[in-house]
Amino acid sequence: MAFADYDAYLAALSRNIVADWQMSAAISRVARPALVSQNFVPAPINPTTSIALDKNSDYSIGPIPDTASGKINILGARINTSGAAGMSLMWMDLLNISGGLNATLTTQQTTNLPTAALTRYTSGEGVWIALVIHTQIGTTATTITVSYTNQAGTSGRTTPVVTFGSTGYREARSFIILPLQAGDTGVRSVESVTLAATTGTAGAFGVALFKPVCAMTLENTSGAMPLDSVSSGGITASLAEMDDDACLTFAATQAVAQSVNGALLLGEA
Repeated sequence: MAFADYDAYLAALSRNIVADWQMSAAISRVARPALVSQNFVPAPINPTTSIALDKNSDYSIGPIPDTASGKINILGARINTSGAAGMSLMWMDLLNISGGLNATLTTQQTTNLPTAALTRYTSGEGVWIALVIHTQIGTTATTITVSYTNQAGTSGRTTPVVTFGSTGYREARSFIILPLQAGDTGVRSVESVTLAATTGTAGAFGVALFKPVCAMTLENTSGAMPLDSVSSGGITASLAEMDDDACLTFAATQAVAQSVNGALLLGEA
């Protein structure tokens, strides 16, 4: 879908339909992506199985309005940060999330897997995998791989190895995005996770499947930052479209610990 012209975009913007969020504390995870949902008010409970998510989940900002078409566009944002440092936000539709995996086990782990069935983007096309660390894991660096079913329905696909454990790869809230096997363009489900060696501390982590929506870049300043999808230049994938049942949240990458509160401006083309 698309707006017929700039006046149609302005008309949608003037309706001032917003989905907002508030954080209870600063995001302490720095330098690498952090899933910020656990800092939302109210905060979601760490999952004890793999759960499918939608706009009514505590992982999502809200409220997300219903639309006649079932699709909604991000028109802009009003964002406030608590610290004088830049931040980037990767907005996503978080499709499912799990927990209960152990960072000391080196056998194939299937706890709370396979991932919950996709309720949006059910072909898996354009769906990504991430590991979410719920409770801090160990200081010993190792690598990790995931076995998954790709967008074509082919099972037994394996991600390339990524670093897991040690500073920068062990902290709670870490959102570790995994590359896919060559030639794959999406994921339908994840079946298992395998560590090459123990990290030294079990902690707790899980698997998430998500669909990227857009990215926002915040300037090196604190205070209110208005962004729009046409003139401000702070949004990659301007006028991004998503399902109106999306569990809309974001991963933040920042230089210093800080909180970020605000609202997205939404509309239907």
